[in-house]
Amino acid sequence: MDYSEMKQKINDLEAEIKRLEDENSSLWFLLDEFEKSNISNPEYREMFTKVYDKLRYQTLMTVTADGEA
Repeated sequence: MDYSEMKQKINDLEAEIKRLEDENSSLWFLLDEFEKSNISNPEYREMFTKVYDKLRYQTLMTVTADGEA
């Protein structure tokens, strides 16, 4: 293996490392999003419940075209 082949191999490996680091970062982000979307998580359950209750209240307060109560 001469110098240019080793240099090319190093460049290829550095590119692969960069790709794997990007993939790793993306997977951690995705895992975090899955965790946040889990409404059974107590930390997010309360927030979800508040938003749902507010939406339900706003729906009840909306006047229909017929003016029904």
